[in-house]
Amino acid sequence: MNQPTETQQRAIAYAMKPLAFLSFLSGSYVIFHLLARRRDKLKRMYHRIILAMNICLLPYAITDFVGTWAMPAGTPYRLGALGNQTTCTIQGFLSIVFSFAVPYYYSSLSIYSCFAVRNSFKEESYRHIEKWIHLSAVCISFPVAVFFAAIEGINPNATVCYAAEFPPNCANDPGVPCERGGDSVSMMIKKIYALCIIFVTFAIPPMALLYLRASIKKVNRDTKGSVGKKKMIESFRKRALKDLSAQSGLYLLSFWSTQIVNYVVYVRKIYSSKFSYDLAIAATSFSSIQGVVLMLVYFLLEAKKDVPLGAAPLGYQDDASSKANLTVESIREAAKNVGHRRRKSSASASSGRRYSFHIFDGEADESSPWA
Repeated sequence: MNQPTETQQRAIAYAMKPLAFLSFLSGSYVIFHLLARRRDKLKRMYHRIILAMNICLLPYAITDFVGTWAMPAGTPYRLGALGNQTTCTIQGFLSIVFSFAVPYYYSSLSIYSCFAVRNSFKEESYRHIEKWIHLSAVCISFPVAVFFAAIEGINPNATVCYAAEFPPNCANDPGVPCERGGDSVSMMIKKIYALCIIFVTFAIPPMALLYLRASIKKVNRDTKGSVGKKKMIESFRKRALKDLSAQSGLYLLSFWSTQIVNYVVYVRKIYSSKFSYDLAIAATSFSSIQGVVLMLVYFLLEAKKDVPLGAAPLGYQDDASSKANLTVESIREAAKNVGHRRRKSSASASSGRRYSFHIFDGEADESSPWA
């Protein structure tokens, strides 16, 4: 295995620290926002998932910030190695658990969205999935971390301690015996674990959101050729599909942008034994900043709840007690008044209340067409 240059060694030691620190601050702010400033939001499952994800983000950011400091003193080609095997094992254990838990929670939002929209955001209909979401966050990664810690398979890796053999790449070099880890069983588990992470990160979210989109489009087809109230509902549903596309795109692109390079490096090393320190540094940098990205997306999607989906239905009064999210009941009420309000249509379109469709945090509606 090739060794890093002096410039690469400095980047490995120091480049991720400010990014990880920003992620830690971002995750801490979201936790503070939900626990101290807007505790009422925790009545909704969506915000509880966001809270759990950011709690998992903190130890992940800490491991990235500590970086080479946790590696055993004297580790070759690693500047700042000040620790011992115990500190390395602790760092690697946390990295294995939470490097899976954070993207898993973000990925689970797509599954949650399917249940929520299909059940019109009435949580009593799908609240049972929450315990499985939280349980699954650690039921895969925790046993894997325990396994590698038990077989001495947590050792210095490219930027932090992780599931790796020592000396580096000894499992792929018959001339170099492995002192720690590197046996065939551990290598097989690493490959399976990598596939699990890739599936959770890159397969589940788009499949779930495509299913959700297909479900809403199916309802669209069911109302074709309708008139009156149903036609109005169909019109708003089409706008909801556009909103769904925009929010899904923001969700997926922000999520994948922090993960894809990391997994390219991971898979490339496991399946081809090729390794690039430049690519590894870039990958760790992207994943280290994910706390900032996730915070920005969370608050941006919250802000989108007030972004117009479309003008208010004809004849709908700007009542302060009415909900800001589109509901079928409001459309039905508007349809009753269409005949009386037709002359005021232009004024209503420009000054009436406006509506949004939020795929993660919508308003419960007993007569929702999405269910």
